[in-house]
Amino acid sequence: MNPRQRRGVFLLVVTSVLAVAVFVGVLYYVRTVSTQVGPMTTVLQLNRSVTALEPIEPEMLDEVQVPERWASATAVHDARSVRNLVAATDYDEGTVLQSGMLIGRPGVQPGFREVAILVDSETGVAGKVEPGDHVDIIATMAGTETTKPVSRVWVSNALVLEVGLPRTLENPDDLSETTQGLPVTFALTTDDALTLAYVESFSVKMRLALRGAGDEENLSPEERVYDGTAPKPPAKAQG
Repeated sequence: MNPRQRRGVFLLVVTSVLAVAVFVGVLYYVRTVSTQVGPMTTVLQLNRSVTALEPIEPEMLDEVQVPERWASATAVHDARSVRNLVAATDYDEGTVLQSGMLIGRPGVQPGFREVAILVDSETGVAGKVEPGDHVDIIATMAGTETTKPVSRVWVSNALVLEVGLPRTLENPDDLSETTQGLPVTFALTTDDALTLAYVESFSVKMRLALRGAGDEENLSPEERVYDGTAPKPPAKAQG
């Protein structure tokens, strides 16, 4: 085989290899495009913003078609799967739901009760109490001829489940006098639920004291009651 023939064979081999490479490249490109615009799947996204612990209802969700390639393995595909679930934290409109973003409603486990009361908007940490917060419920009982009025933390570290819209409340003793009441739902043990029912019925004023994030300290009996007596000075540290 002369040099010219060898060059011809070499060029033929190179051309064949390049043709195969181009074919493989085109095939890969076609398959990639197919995965992007081919098989589609349905995912659910929020059509409005939600806050932490807000129940997720079907009307809050829109079905969106996306390529399977880009859908998360944990994406929520069926609105029926969000029943009785709440948002784990705040989410913006347009967020695609994933299973880790939803949790069961707190406070509905055995031993707890959902209890709703109307709290005066001005004394209920107006506008600052949100679902997921923990509060102390403080109420003042009227005194008598022989006893002083007493303010007490009746329920400590209560979990707030829901906060409703303000309502107008009438004073039963003076129908011309109205205040703004805020419906608040708590998750309470049976004993705390009974305590709250008693306090709501007989107290002259009830307040919510908002706890800081992560504050789950239990109050001592001395910290729970105040009868107007001057507070004791703090104890000196032992040296």
